[in-house]
Amino acid sequence: MKKLCAVTAVAILLGAADAPVPAEAPTKPPKNLKLVGDHWTPWDPPPAGPDAYVIQKGDTLWDLSAKWFSDPFLWPQIWDENRYILDSHWIYPGDPLVVPGRPTVVPAEIPEVGEGAVPDAGEPSLPVAELPPPPAPPALVPLADATDLYCSGSIERDPPPAPLWIAGRDTERVIVGEGDVVFLSHGRDAGVEAGAEYAVVRRGRVVRHPETGKTVGTLVRRLGRLRVMLSHEATATAVITMSCEDLREGDELVPWEEIPAPMRTEMPSFDRWDPTPSGGATGRIVAVRDDLSAVGQGNLIYTDLGAPSGAAPGDIVTLFRARADDLPRRNLGQAVVLTVGPVSSLAKILVSVGESEVGDAVELR
Repeated sequence: MKKLCAVTAVAILLGAADAPVPAEAPTKPPKNLKLVGDHWTPWDPPPAGPDAYVIQKGDTLWDLSAKWFSDPFLWPQIWDENRYILDSHWIYPGDPLVVPGRPTVVPAEIPEVGEGAVPDAGEPSLPVAELPPPPAPPALVPLADATDLYCSGSIERDPPPAPLWIAGRDTERVIVGEGDVVFLSHGRDAGVEAGAEYAVVRRGRVVRHPETGKTVGTLVRRLGRLRVMLSHEATATAVITMSCEDLREGDELVPWEEIPAPMRTEMPSFDRWDPTPSGGATGRIVAVRDDLSAVGQGNLIYTDLGAPSGAAPGDIVTLFRARADDLPRRNLGQAVVLTVGPVSSLAKILVSVGESEVGDAVELR
């Protein structure tokens, strides 16, 4: 017993290392330590070659694999080159290691041994090296919020009158908003059913092209959302579930449609000094939300780039202004297209290095 304890103590003092192996319990240290050269070891190490690595106190195959291959799970590659080590859990300071060349990963699926076959006792099976999981793809980020999408609008050419509108209100106030109850112009006689949802819209001004003066269309603004609670024969009772501003009698109703927000992992680079055209379709800013005289980052603009131009939600447009005397154009910013109609598109300015206004040019990236 004393002799066994002494041998074990020597092994511990000399730094015998327990190499971690996934899903395997450490084995007991070898008992047959012997003096080889100037160190103790249970193995029969070969003479150290000129490129050999001499094991140091505290080394493990796991740590050496992480150091040499940047992947600790490839430690079997080291053991495979140094088979004088009969138990990979125990390596000893002073023993040499042949450093492998380019590592190879053990296949994830090991062929099954045929029935009756006996594994070679001299070649212990190696644990399967686990590959790290692939990196997660970049997260998609929405480029617009609900206010941008549902409290904006569109420019429409000759929009037909809506068959349904707000006909009355269950309050003495002239204007109503979220949470208020209103009455609609039609009910079951027009197919209005309880639970149906409608967008509240209002016709605005006629938009004319800043360059040609021709009519682009009528600005139709989205103002809110309501849900029908009760449908009667010739009217319906509804509650306003969302409002961008005060609603009024006469505001029109169209069936509610969800508007998806454009998603991107990152925005393309923007170079304010590069005047080179992208080759995409060009147009003009024909209106801005709230009729502001100048706009920048975060503001919404309407352009004359409709569906025929090839514009689509999620496309990126460059805002710029031409200079006189053939000087390079002035890049003002970058916007993302939110919605596209037959004659126009709605876009949100995401990058701004100068104020934009109605009449400035836009170019599809």
